[in-house]
Amino acid sequence: MNYKIGEVIRNNPILFDTYEMEIAGFTNATQGQFVNISTGDKSMLLRRPISISEVKDESIVIIYKVVGKGTEILASKKPGDVLDVLGPLGNGFPLVKNRKCVLVGGGIGVPPLVETAKKLKENGCEVNVVIGARNKELVILEDKLKEYGKVYVATDDGSYGMKGNVIDCIEQNQIDFDVLYACGPNIMLKFLDKKYYGVKEGYLSFEQRMACGVGICYGCILKPKENREAFLRVCKDGPVFELGVVKYE
Repeated sequence: MNYKIGEVIRNNPILFDTYEMEIAGFTNATQGQFVNISTGDKSMLLRRPISISEVKDESIVIIYKVVGKGTEILASKKPGDVLDVLGPLGNGFPLVKNRKCVLVGGGIGVPPLVETAKKLKENGCEVNVVIGARNKELVILEDKLKEYGKVYVATDDGSYGMKGNVIDCIEQNQIDFDVLYACGPNIMLKFLDKKYYGVKEGYLSFEQRMACGVGICYGCILKPKENREAFLRVCKDGPVFELGVVKYE
């Protein structure tokens, strides 16, 4: 297994409950992968899976939301502290060249789009990004993503950008695209899948509770559309799947 001892370079809040951490010691990560981090607290057996937001020469950047004791411990880490990290893990977003792409992120599903947008721009793609959030205060990484393409924002309450969901935003702004990339809540991915499967090329990254992170425990399974007896492991077979693969409950 790909265990690493990573040194914290920085760990700063970017919202009241959301942090950006850079970890040294990674040279082989790619867009759309994730890491599984031990908190170091022996009372907490499970690691915390967190998507990779940016890949640098010898480090990665992750963005995480503080939702419990484990992420509270991560938020307390200082530069120079070390972390027991398993990763990089999973299959990331496949890249295309010279195509029109739309990247859709909901909530904490926005961070994995940063490295993807960067790589697509380097590949000569036209990049448009749609960020979905409940309200203005929860919109993240807008300025960072503007480095790679045009950014649109949709909020549930209309406090920023347009009022509506991400599909409303795509349609009302008449965003033309060949390839869809998306990460966020399963309900968002479900409607994107229903809307664009069979019409567009597309890739969806799923957020799922998991334990081992390497496909052994089957704690993060999804059902495939074509075979009710088989399962898809988000950690090993994903977290990225093509449109039309996952069966939604």
